[in-house]
Amino acid sequence: MSDPTTPVPPPSDDAPASVPPASPPTPPPAPAAPAQPAPGQSAPGQPVYGQPVYGQPAAGQPAYGQPAYGQPAYGQPYGYAAGPRTNVLAIVSLVLSLAGLVTGITAVGGIICGHIAMAQIKRTGENGRGLALGGVIAGYIIAGLGILLIIAYVIFLVAIIGAGVASSSYGTSS
Repeated sequence: MSDPTTPVPPPSDDAPASVPPASPPTPPPAPAAPAQPAPGQSAPGQPVYGQPVYGQPAAGQPAYGQPAYGQPAYGQPYGYAAGPRTNVLAIVSLVLSLAGLVTGITAVGGIICGHIAMAQIKRTGENGRGLALGGVIAGYIIAGLGILLIIAYVIFLVAIIGAGVASSSYGTSS
């Protein structure tokens, strides 16, 4: 057999065209496989880290397009999505109402802010309805207790003054 690296001489012009060549043409040699993969590449048949491996998923893995348990879906950031904001007046309402325990007068501001906050929450869909409702309820209770305290104080003063007038001898003759 002839060596595949030696070239076959071209047919001469004086040879008849109907005569086939003595040996069939040899196919070109197959390219040699590299002994070592280039840096940054893996050997053939081995998956590269970070590149998808195609085929059927292994047992226990989710199907394509479905995220595994605990992983966010494609396009969603990690963590929780931001929900609606909390109405600021609802927070102010609760703070003013509870401050009314100390000052007494700010409970009225808590009632007013709470009603405005509930109207805004109904219109805009913000969070904080519970805060606003808590501020209104606490404001009414604290304001009611304040009014009862004032009424009790006035009654106490009237009773003291009445008892003092009745027991004084300033207006009687002896």
